[in-house]
Amino acid sequence: MKYNLVQWLLCPECGSTSLSLKTTKVEKRSQFSSTSAGKMGPDDDPEDARRAVDEVIEGALSCDGCRLVYPIREGIPRMMPSEAVAGPPTHHRYTEFDTAVPEWEANFLDIAEPLVPKSFLGQRVLDAGCGFGRHAFFAARYGAEVVALDSSSDAVEATRRNTKNLSSVHVIQGDIYRPPLREGTFDLTYSFGVLHHLDDPHEAFKVLTRTLRPGGRLSLFVYGPRQGATAAANNALRGVTADMEADQLEKVSRVIASGLRMFSHTPYRMLRGMPIARSVVNHLPVHDHHQWPFGVVVADVYDRLRIPVKHWFTGEKLESWLTTEGYADVQVTRRVRNNETFRATGVRR
Repeated sequence: MKYNLVQWLLCPECGSTSLSLKTTKVEKRSQFSSTSAGKMGPDDDPEDARRAVDEVIEGALSCDGCRLVYPIREGIPRMMPSEAVAGPPTHHRYTEFDTAVPEWEANFLDIAEPLVPKSFLGQRVLDAGCGFGRHAFFAARYGAEVVALDSSSDAVEATRRNTKNLSSVHVIQGDIYRPPLREGTFDLTYSFGVLHHLDDPHEAFKVLTRTLRPGGRLSLFVYGPRQGATAAANNALRGVTADMEADQLEKVSRVIASGLRMFSHTPYRMLRGMPIARSVVNHLPVHDHHQWPFGVVVADVYDRLRIPVKHWFTGEKLESWLTTEGYADVQVTRRVRNNETFRATGVRR
């Protein structure tokens, strides 16, 4: 944890902004600052972009109001409210993405549209539901100061590992309904691929609104309705795998990922350039994942089977939420790749 993170924190239990930091282990780490060029990394950045940053590895944050103590472990403040349930384990805890592979960045910009790299430059950004950290990485690479929040221990530890060389990324384990963050802190808050997994996505949406300063922008990416064979297959698989032990689910996920590689990804790669065949292979299941390494495909299958989708969204619902909450410059766009999804954005008045 970097020291300057404390200025944006509050106690999620009582709301007090008076927190005392005690440290038991601090390390000076060599990290890179973000650049507007958006092409940084340990292997290709100028040496003058590197700087030493003090990080709290072990310690605690104590609330001066309610006296609760939140531990800092492995460089991450663990600030879950007392009655909150931690997020589920994720197979993406093993995912380390190669930032030199252009597909990662292209996917981020596709999901984030209409945001572009310059949208992040000089902004204080909240990544709400950070997963394994790929979105936080690119937001920081484009010049943002990023706070990455997730309730899953697996997720925040993966995010910290995947962003460890960036001085402008801060990682917190916290609850999206009661985030340990002061209201009005952020210029941009985004939540990609999260709301459809929540029991009460509308409440989370309202909480995310409060994290923004007036004039700040909210950006969302959610799943649209699933119908027909796709929905039936997903429901049938989840019914079988819901209670599986982790090692069993791992084996099943590898079998499914192998099948997708053979019968969907490979035909798609071979035939997508042929005009007649393209219309056929575009309907192959999760064909868009042909671009990812096999381990990432396995992790995606595992998480889809383990972490249920609880809500489907329509463009009309997202537009209603944003306009009712008083957002300006509301834009909702439909995105179709493997399935229907929606991007939504607006500016808080």
